[in-house]
Amino acid sequence: MKKIAIATLIAMAATAASAMEFGVTTTSDYSNVDKRAGYGFTVGQSYGKLSATAGVERFTKGENDQDRYSVVGGYEVAKVGPATVAVKTGVAYLNNQVGSNGYALTVGAGASVPVTKQLSVGVDVERQYGQERVSQFDGNRVAVGLKYKF
Repeated sequence: MKKIAIATLIAMAATAASAMEFGVTTTSDYSNVDKRAGYGFTVGQSYGKLSATAGVERFTKGENDQDRYSVVGGYEVAKVGPATVAVKTGVAYLNNQVGSNGYALTVGAGASVPVTKQLSVGVDVERQYGQERVSQFDGNRVAVGLKYKF
């Protein structure tokens, strides 16, 4: 019982020491379908150079609106002036209004620049590779957003 209590305290201390952040994004999707614009929000946690982010985005254009749910891991590789550069990889679930739903793998990079101690501006560029049933959404994506750290 003591071991569980000690492990719980260590986990809570590690989580409290890391930065939780909430963000809003706007996205341009350059997939095999027409260029689409999207918007969404993210919730993330940083653990030193590692980060994990969950996001929800909404794309609307034409007849096929799409909700995109993603989980992305990142690793900081460089610091250029105030900007932090990270490589990222993740998975996404594409929930389409018309047609099949499916999963996609994402790989990319992102840069973040602090504006204040809690607020930062970021840009992410990623490539998406989906299952065959959602492969029409394969392509590049660019997201720009604001994040607030707690």
